[in-house]
Amino acid sequence: MKSWLSKTVARMVRRPSITPEQLLKMQPSRILVVRQQNQMGDMVCATPVFRALAETFPQARIALVTAPVNREVVQHNPHLDQVFTFDQKMWRNPVRFLKFMSLLRGFKPEVSFVLSSVSFSVTSAALALASGARYVVGADSLPFGHDISRHAFSLEMPSVPQLDRHSVLHSLAPLQAIGITTSNVSTVVVPSQDEKEAAGAILKDLGLKPGFWAIHPGAGKKQNIWPASGFAQMIRMAAELGHPVLVLHGPADAEPLAELQNLLGDTLGDKMRVAPACSIGVGAALLQQANRFLCNDTGVMHMAGALPVPTVALFGPTDPELWKPPVTEVVALCSPKKSDDDRGPEYGWMQNISPEEVWTVWASLNGHSA
Repeated sequence: MKSWLSKTVARMVRRPSITPEQLLKMQPSRILVVRQQNQMGDMVCATPVFRALAETFPQARIALVTAPVNREVVQHNPHLDQVFTFDQKMWRNPVRFLKFMSLLRGFKPEVSFVLSSVSFSVTSAALALASGARYVVGADSLPFGHDISRHAFSLEMPSVPQLDRHSVLHSLAPLQAIGITTSNVSTVVVPSQDEKEAAGAILKDLGLKPGFWAIHPGAGKKQNIWPASGFAQMIRMAAELGHPVLVLHGPADAEPLAELQNLLGDTLGDKMRVAPACSIGVGAALLQQANRFLCNDTGVMHMAGALPVPTVALFGPTDPELWKPPVTEVVALCSPKKSDDDRGPEYGWMQNISPEEVWTVWASLNGHSA
């Protein structure tokens, strides 16, 4: 029933067809990009797509629709002129939804792009079709189990639901297939001047100067978290060499942060500082001031790669060939084996990463003084 309904609605909002050659020749002046996924790392990996659009259509104003969690990741992206935030809760609030749609349609896009990577967002497709754009270009939805794109989109881009190349290249591949590309696939995260000033105030309050070492002990996926005892050992060893360490954290990191603080207590004096809760943009500005960084495979790793900051990233169940930021500043350390773990099949990796190996690589990084 759901499939039939989505197909019927798609036919009702069908857009006129356009070929890749016609699209490139058209050179639209206003482009809307819709990417509603919530993962910060995936959004950072998608930023070369914005560059590709800006380089292919240099006269166009480009706007993005994104989820609230990713607004700060892209807010100051140089390849975007405007960012709209769509909260899924708006579906249940007609007043907020209509206000949002008024703003979106007020942008008056000529073409809307629906971006997909390893999933297809029906919400993204619906917003692109409702935006008022004459043409809607998006990934083929059928491999994801949705029969929408062929009935509604002006142009289908090829899609591959599984990562078959690095996540950055995987995000860019559908657009490259229709002639929208860039030779520069580096990712982009840009803290604003206000965020830099806020970060400076935090460092002053903590008694830190640029050039400190930084860690992030958590991850969005618990199976990607290296034991807090390992991070504690790294902090102790850095402190012994006179390097102050700043601990960064986010809303999902309360448990590993508490465990780390319990392990260390007050033994390190002024050699360890815990950053206050702050926005993603301010966190990025803090990270820019670090000499080096240590983290798990999680969203902040992608932010470090985009800045870029010399980083050791710890990998367990995921493949760094697909997910490590594609810059030399980020070094991946992989778990050598999996142990039995009652928590599930993706657990049992991280505890086998040796603190001695982590320290050897982290201490030998070519750090910078920001």
